Amino acid sequence: MKNYSLLIIMTCVANFCFAQLSVTTDPASVNVCAGNSASITASATPVGYTVSAIPNNPFDPTLFSTTVLVDQLNSIIVPVSTGTLDDGRWDNITLPFAFRFYGNVFNAVNISTNGWVGLGSSNTTTTGYGVALPDAAAPNNVIHAISSDLTFAGSSNAAVLQYFETGTSPNRTFVIDYSNIKFFSGTATADVQVILYETSNVIEIHTTSCSNNTDSKAQGIENSTGTIASVSAGRNNTILWTGMPDAYRFTADNINFSWSPSAGLNTTTGATVIATPASTTTYTVNAVNTSNGFTGSTTVTVTVNPASYILAAVAGGPQVCQNISVSPSGTNYRDGNCNLIANIIPAGAAPVSNSINSCVTLDTGATKRGTSTLYLARKYDIEPLLNPYPAISTANITLYYLQTEFNNYNTKATDSGFKLLPTGPADVVGISNLVLRQFHGTGTNPSNYTGPAEDFTTASPGFTVTWNATYSWWEVVVPVTGFSGFYISSKLQGTLATSFEYFKGMQLNKKNVLIWKANCTAASVLFEIQRSIDGQHFSTIEKITASQANCSQPFETTDAYPLSGMNYYRIRSTDDDNRIIYSSVLSLMVKAKGFQLMTVSPNPVSSENALLKINAGEKARIDIRISDFSGRIISRQSVDLLPGINQVEIDTRSLSAGTYQVTAYSAGQPPCSFKLFKL
Repeated sequence: MKNYSLLIIMTCVANFCFAQLSVTTDPASVNVCAGNSASITASATPVGYTVSAIPNNPFDPTLFSTTVLVDQLNSIIVPVSTGTLDDGRWDNITLPFAFRFYGNVFNAVNISTNGWVGLGSSNTTTTGYGVALPDAAAPNNVIHAISSDLTFAGSSNAAVLQYFETGTSPNRTFVIDYSNIKFFSGTATADVQVILYETSNVIEIHTTSCSNNTDSKAQGIENSTGTIASVSAGRNNTILWTGMPDAYRFTADNINFSWSPSAGLNTTTGATVIATPASTTTYTVNAVNTSNGFTGSTTVTVTVNPASYILAAVAGGPQVCQNISVSPSGTNYRDGNCNLIANIIPAGAAPVSNSINSCVTLDTGATKRGTSTLYLARKYDIEPLLNPYPAISTANITLYYLQTEFNNYNTKATDSGFKLLPTGPADVVGISNLVLRQFHGTGTNPSNYTGPAEDFTTASPGFTVTWNATYSWWEVVVPVTGFSGFYISSKLQGTLATSFEYFKGMQLNKKNVLIWKANCTAASVLFEIQRSIDGQHFSTIEKITASQANCSQPFETTDAYPLSGMNYYRIRSTDDDNRIIYSSVLSLMVKAKGFQLMTVSPNPVSSENALLKINAGEKARIDIRISDFSGRIISRQSVDLLPGINQVEIDTRSLSAGTYQVTAYSAGQPPCSFKLFKL
């Protein structure tokens, strides 16, 4: 009887304890507003790999736009994150697609000078050679291309380390290329390339040559704990490698995922599902490894919070955003309190898909921001983040406004030369006066968007302005191609007696010289030169009265005592009928110390690197960081500035499509930021 019990225990161990998958979800739990969706991804471990020999067929780097870490002249193109060119590592290199490795999903890699590529943003060592796989010692979570004592240092070393992307979604590849890499001892070199495949998560290691026959070398892959590994034949910390040129493919076990219940899910199979439950629901995900029959399961709860019917954002408060995937049938975007931001319905020639970042800001009142046009206090910025071609994506967008916001605008409209917005639900004339101005590209106010502006009125196809009596708000529906900033204005009252041909300025002997030219039809015009420190609140610093006879001549005036920092200027023109028009806003910086970010171009950026223009008041060392929308730092670099205008090249070729923040930091000065859009 005792022997029988022991047999049962041994059978249990054999069939269950070692035959279970550990299943997790990202996120582990999630809260959504009623009607919104959540994307949930399941992972399962452990996962094994099948290794197969394949023909050697590496990519030719000269045919692609590559990011070079070290070039053949022994120049460090991208500084190592830690260590040196002998034992060093580059961290946080963004992958163009999510990659699953040993059951876990990664969005970045780290690359060592010693022939290995780590999954994840960083690692705990720069060396890692001289051991047989698997090995618990660092590095772990690694693809060992040719792990050995390698080096890029030395004036005679012509090695190149670079990476690049090929193909189109969902069949892209990410390639890390070690060319002519030198072993630390002697003159032997090697050429090895690692290829990661999107969707299939296959790994290939192509060894074109290796002339070393004195040092131990390892080639294979290893999990995060150093307990599981798969290696190329005859290359597990061995000295003599034969058969080159050759290549090996590492194919992960196939894991099938199934989800239940089906209510609210877009699919019940696959690693990733989109959940839109009508009420709080706990989903179970089951995993089966088809290679060995191992199974596992876990649960994830989607808590549904009731949607409010209050518009998001408070006057003078911060920008409020939500970044979620849009449903094919349309999605309401809401803030953390489930207050409404906007509604987006994919429609048109290229319906928008994937994640969209929808933001709203509410100023304290209607303002003139950067142009002579008056704008409503409520403003929107809506941008697709993952769409393959966001600039041509199409949708029907519903934006929401309160009557009190229209009333505030109307108090400033008449003396600014603009017609009134609707004074109430039945104001047909006011509805026809409304203008929705869309600014393409990226920017923070109408004066600095990188793309052109486009106006919509009730005469535009598909554009509607409707009063919702149930919720007491205005709904403005606009069909758009491309996304960005949306501002409400109104039509002009009529032809103004004054218009500006140009308004320019320059710095001369620490003074700001302002030059403009206007066209006048009125008998006389009063020009008020106004200055601001923030671009919003202006005060008059000089007045000039001109007759019609001399109004069309160029004018020049000097601000002899400009403010420290950025000075914003505009000209308020008042004719003899008290009609008012404003020039564009001009900005000139007066700075004895510190720095100011001026522009980043091109923006949007595609396959090239971007240039950051910085105006420095003195010599300074700054830290430039690029972060994604979640705040994760993608890259960083240090730059020494000289007084005056500096142009700094930042690495944007390696970024995947989306929206990023470029921020410059310097001791004793608040950080300065620009929004960067990558196509």
